[in-house]
Amino acid sequence: MKILLIIIYSTIISGCGTIPTPQLSAEDRKRDIEFLAEWARDYSPLVGLAEKHKSYPSYEALLPKYINYAEQAQSNEEFYQVVRGYYDLIFSAGHHGLIREKTLKLGQLGILLGVIDLDISPFTADKACYWSRLAKGNLTVRAYPPFQILYEDDKYITTDDWKEDGFTVPKGSKIIKVNGMNCTEYLNYIRENTSLKYDAFSKDWIKKYLLIIYEGDDFKGWQVDFLLPDSSIHSAFVPMIRIYILPLTMIRERTPLIPKIKVSHTPKEKAIHHIKPKENCTCIELTDEIAYIRIRSMMPGGLWNLIFHSGYKNDGKIIKSFLKSSNGKYSKLIIDIRGNQGGVPYYFYENLIRPFMDKPVTYEQVAGMRRKYRNNLKPSVLKTLRKWCSSKKEHVVNIEEVDAPLGFESTEWVFYRIIRRIEPRNRYDFDGSLYILVDSRTFSAADDYANAIKRIGLAKLVGRNTSGGSSAYIGSPVIRLPASGMILRVETEIVINPEGSINELFGTPPDVELPPANPPKSITREELLKDEWIKYIIHEI
Repeated sequence: MKILLIIIYSTIISGCGTIPTPQLSAEDRKRDIEFLAEWARDYSPLVGLAEKHKSYPSYEALLPKYINYAEQAQSNEEFYQVVRGYYDLIFSAGHHGLIREKTLKLGQLGILLGVIDLDISPFTADKACYWSRLAKGNLTVRAYPPFQILYEDDKYITTDDWKEDGFTVPKGSKIIKVNGMNCTEYLNYIRENTSLKYDAFSKDWIKKYLLIIYEGDDFKGWQVDFLLPDSSIHSAFVPMIRIYILPLTMIRERTPLIPKIKVSHTPKEKAIHHIKPKENCTCIELTDEIAYIRIRSMMPGGLWNLIFHSGYKNDGKIIKSFLKSSNGKYSKLIIDIRGNQGGVPYYFYENLIRPFMDKPVTYEQVAGMRRKYRNNLKPSVLKTLRKWCSSKKEHVVNIEEVDAPLGFESTEWVFYRIIRRIEPRNRYDFDGSLYILVDSRTFSAADDYANAIKRIGLAKLVGRNTSGGSSAYIGSPVIRLPASGMILRVETEIVINPEGSINELFGTPPDVELPPANPPKSITREELLKDEWIKYIIHEI
């Protein structure tokens, strides 16, 4: 059966060649924006809560503005930027994003075989693939100069020497003009004349960084006037370093990624790559008594693991072998899920919870959704959405409808209590204290893991609030825009944290909150021992 699935999937993928370019009228583009607004009004669990609790802009108040943007869009690329801006406003928390081409094709296969139902025709995937391909060139991009800038007292000061064409712009030089404009004029320009104009959120963060916005396909850098420490003025072309911001949480929080830039003396250094461990699961002995495990993803191997599960089992074997070789000598074990964007709960139940348990544990979650959405949900779609988070496989022993919490009208909302019971299995050779490192990039199933740890008390969470994305009753579905055919992931559920906050808005808080700190440059013993959070666990807890 699995071989047959591979053959069918390969056939579908190979058949995805040239896709016709959609020809959208102004009315078509308007219809897609109105569809998003109507969906939010009827089904979204988050727009009102985000406006109330986080002071996010009103999607309804901004609807006329985005309709006008859509009607005036001069290309599909520009229209995509409009949709993404309005969509990011409506789905500012929880799971969201344009569905990638490979995922579209795998979903198409699942729908055709009757394995899943997402209430979308499988024959619309090709049209959606156009937008996924287009989006590859329109990811959120930040551009950086080959030197670092300190913003202080409304001044922009270089913190590195920079050499260009035999001339050195020394550390401590002041940037006074960019592209012929003073710094304030330049900031106003990029707010209104780049893709930033479609971002509904505050753009004040750019003031701190100045040279950070990638201005389009022909953009190479900036013409900058420097006031040097000797009071002379030097004008030079500053080539940009291009970097893609891929983590969803950074886009969601409007947080720019500021790398530690190696000063380049030539424009040939075009990109920065963050060092990541090659393996999904990396185990390292930090000291004779303290060990470290880094987990990159809760779905190693990507979507194929939904079928084969080989990656999950392999990581479990790696951890088991590593801890067995220690003969139980470790008093502390650090599990690092910083930056982990999730996967499926099965991974952490089998690899990171059950093997550390001595006895069964039962815990509950409360999750809610808009009643209108729940009433209109087809049983077959509900079955699909529950498959990866609230089926018996995910240790669910009971689900019941409960009264809405204070502040939620029962006529508008429906809430469920989900009871899970987890049994010990394949016990690891470890009897010490367990610490889980989390940060604002910990999301989805990685947050599910942190949230479960919080509820059952198996370990201490250390670091910063996660970015949420916990799923308790249903997973997040997809919607299709009627005119363009874009297929987008949406969030329809809120999970109530143990202390009463909304997980999708506030994430899971750690037990031990630490000051923000840069993660290690690489996953090596030497670099990890320099990590401020790891040093805190070693010496302070």
